[in-house]
Amino acid sequence: LRLLAGFDTPTTGEVHINGVDITGLPPEKRPVNTVFQSYALFPHMTVFDNVAFGPRIKKWDRGTIDRRVGDVLRMVNLESYAERKPHQLSGGQQQRVA
Repeated sequence: LRLLAGFDTPTTGEVHINGVDITGLPPEKRPVNTVFQSYALFPHMTVFDNVAFGPRIKKWDRGTIDRRVGDVLRMVNLESYAERKPHQLSGGQQQRVA
């Protein structure tokens, strides 16, 4: 996975996605996404606050944040976990929050 994401370089061979050699592409230019389970979560914040962090930084209005975070938590089946902290979640749940 680290090779696909571009975080490691292969010692031999090439990395191809859909027939395209991406070996030399930096991570930010690759057509893949990487989500780390716990490193992207703030341990002192609730699930809701972790998901709302980006929109708050971008100064979205509170109503939009509440609605969109609720939508996202419903989408990943974590709406009832909104007030929990990351340490109260399984690894898979943490990954979905991240």
